[in-house]
Amino acid sequence: MKTEGKSGREKDRASQRVLVVEDSPVNLQLALMQLRSLGYAADSASNGREALAKLEGTRYDVILMDCQMPEMDGFEATWQIRNREEQGGAETGEVAPIQIIAMTADASEDSREKCLAAGMNDYIRKPVQLPELEVALDRASLGPGAGQPDEVLDPLVLAGLRLLRQPGRPDPVLEIIALFMEDAPERLAAIEAAARANDMWSMSKIVAAATNLRGSASNLGARQLAMLCGQMETAARQGALDEVGQLLGQAREELQRVRLALDRVE
Repeated sequence: MKTEGKSGREKDRASQRVLVVEDSPVNLQLALMQLRSLGYAADSASNGREALAKLEGTRYDVILMDCQMPEMDGFEATWQIRNREEQGGAETGEVAPIQIIAMTADASEDSREKCLAAGMNDYIRKPVQLPELEVALDRASLGPGAGQPDEVLDPLVLAGLRLLRQPGRPDPVLEIIALFMEDAPERLAAIEAAARANDMWSMSKIVAAATNLRGSASNLGARQLAMLCGQMETAARQGALDEVGQLLGQAREELQRVRLALDRVE
């Protein structure tokens, strides 16, 4: 777990240029405040046409693009940007394409697909929530083609935990991680001991330990570990202690992956 100095995450954010394209003054101001709280510097444009004009003189890494705007909406602006990039050789690797994140209040099931089909890289719904914005921006920093990897830790959960941080106070995220890493091996050991004992108390002991660890893992976004704990609960209730033993081995391996991922949390 990284605790000293300015993190690489903060340095990366400070070096990225972000453009917010939004016609609502309220939504624009909120987006700029959210970006500032995450450590990003940002410029703004009130519609797609103004955004294109800004791109004439400034290179941006990420654009937060409202979809519905007067004069030129986000879909048309995105098409224009991608056309410029193609003509300028972006797709051949000479210049990295700008990462465009759609912002829309459209709640229809196909809204995400429409945005991606228009050439946008990602999609977040309004009202924009800070953890979702943070995760989308982190994905954007991975660059084109990175996609959305199967993370060991759910990035939305981690982003929510980071909101607990307060200047001048001990880092609650690191405190929670330390508690988890002290407790989790003990819970797995308790499950193993109960399964070996195979007595009248085994089921209740396994269920109690697995339930506790499942909740702790979920609170840190360790989805796979939480799922394995849930499966151990089910197996124990069914009296399938051999299955618990198999799942326990998988849980130990997953806990090691979680440990490595938590060591990289900033």
